[in-house]
Amino acid sequence: MKKLGIETGKGVHVGIHCFRHGVTSELLESGTPIHVVTRLMRHADSKVTLEHYAHVVGDAERLASEKFSQRIGQNIDQLESDSELESTSVVKTA
Repeated sequence: MKKLGIETGKGVHVGIHCFRHGVTSELLESGTPIHVVTRLMRHADSKVTLEHYAHVVGDAERLASEKFSQRIGQNIDQLESDSELESTSVVKTA
């Protein structure tokens, strides 16, 4: 790590595998399909990837679900406000 200019605490071992783990986690969190991550990390199959990174995939799925729920909520709010405008327009012209 010293060659890379990275200082670590006394007795702390940071190897290249830590970088590999970080890259894998970032790929999964950013929504990269599991089969692509498996291939990039040269795991034997997706089962190996999921065994080590299931928590990351779970968090990513939860975040995606939350974003989708928010989007649905925004669309419902928009539909309701559009509906109110239409009903106001109809009353004025009638």
